[in-house]
Amino acid sequence: MVSGGGSVDNNLLNITRIVDYIETHLEDKLDLDSLAREAGYSKYHLHRMFASIVGFTVHSYVQRRRLTEAARLLIFTNQSIMEISLFAGYETQQSFSVAFKALFDCSPQTLRKKRDFYPLQLKFTVDGKKQLRGDMIMDIKTIESEKILLTGYTANTKNGFAVIGESMVQLQANKEEITNRTDKNCLIGLNDYTKDFICEDEQPSFDFYAVAEVTDFSSIPDGMITKELPASKYVVFSFTGKPQDSLQPVADYIYKEWFPQSTCQFNENNMYDFTKSYEAIDNDGNSNIEYWVPII
Repeated sequence: MVSGGGSVDNNLLNITRIVDYIETHLEDKLDLDSLAREAGYSKYHLHRMFASIVGFTVHSYVQRRRLTEAARLLIFTNQSIMEISLFAGYETQQSFSVAFKALFDCSPQTLRKKRDFYPLQLKFTVDGKKQLRGDMIMDIKTIESEKILLTGYTANTKNGFAVIGESMVQLQANKEEITNRTDKNCLIGLNDYTKDFICEDEQPSFDFYAVAEVTDFSSIPDGMITKELPASKYVVFSFTGKPQDSLQPVADYIYKEWFPQSTCQFNENNMYDFTKSYEAIDNDGNSNIEYWVPII
């Protein structure tokens, strides 16, 4: 049993141990009752603490982990779908298929034929930091996009990342001048690594674009530039966060943890990525954000 404690450090340590316990017992019965006994907490306190730290309820997190590992088994093993259903905690193949499709937007049979592994929920790393983070991504999907036309401002990061925020502030101040935006509730931050990309120990250098998507380039406001992205396939990561939060933890997760475990391949002809930030903010100050990466 995990020993209980009243301090924040003890709570973080206990949730870490519960996450580790879940990871080694994915094939066993895992519910709030059994995990509360393992943690030495009441069900109420475990539910509140787990959801606060991990960002998902115990049930949702366990389901996402099991179904992600089920997807891995579908792609990389020859186990039957019934066997994988039982591993994921479902007594029937039908109930497993319903849950799987709700999460991955396709049936287990379709995923096995496609052989595309997009791990929706990797193991959560408990660190207690209240920030955007990759292992709290809500959804992952692929999109086939036509060319994307952009207009706004650009700067290079060779002298520091402050230009990113400055460019976005400039775009916010002048966005109403862009009369042909495709979505008036969305702004884009594009990192372009095509030209003279330098990644030194202290300061990576690349072109940043604070832009909005437009229907055409017929009426570009004075002082703004244009940028055209070619038609491409993208993997799109959706999550919520505060506009002022750094996206670096999300980028680190995507490139250092998610991609190595997925079957996705980078599109080396499209050396950029971008975020779409939607301007509607909920009661907690969070908005919807998407991180787009070109793939083949």
